[in-house]
Amino acid sequence: MTVPQAYRPAQIWLHWIVVLGVILQIAIHEPIVRVLAARDAGTAADASDVTLAWVHVSIGSVIMLAVIARLILRWRHGAPAHAPGMSETQARLASAMHSALYGLLLGMVVTGMLTWNGIAPLGSVHFAINIALFFAALAHAAAAVYNQVVRKDVTLSRMTPRLRG
Repeated sequence: MTVPQAYRPAQIWLHWIVVLGVILQIAIHEPIVRVLAARDAGTAADASDVTLAWVHVSIGSVIMLAVIARLILRWRHGAPAHAPGMSETQARLASAMHSALYGLLLGMVVTGMLTWNGIAPLGSVHFAINIALFFAALAHAAAAVYNQVVRKDVTLSRMTPRLRG
């Protein structure tokens, strides 16, 4: 397979759908925690919490589908090479970070589904993955901004079409 010169538009859209989904999940995570706590206590949850819990579950499903679609597109069409001038160590770290992000996102979805459906009480694992995902995503974003602004390469512009020159 030849290495593509740029990400496909679908890959870019799916990336930003996942980003937006994760941000929304962070913003509305408390209601699902309360619904699960009520379920565990054998009490009724507040109706608005139940509604927002279902929104949380729905967004998690969208994230799962978007991540799977991204992985399929990556497998079928590849991804552009790392930015020019990047050292071998930086390239390996970037690849490891991408793999970690995919793994953490899928781990979040799986632990969330198992917990929500009462199959396994993995809420604490889900939360731990959440913390790891937060810091991995923060490092990923910081590296992209650093490469774009300091190194002046095309790292960030590959996922933000308006920055393409």
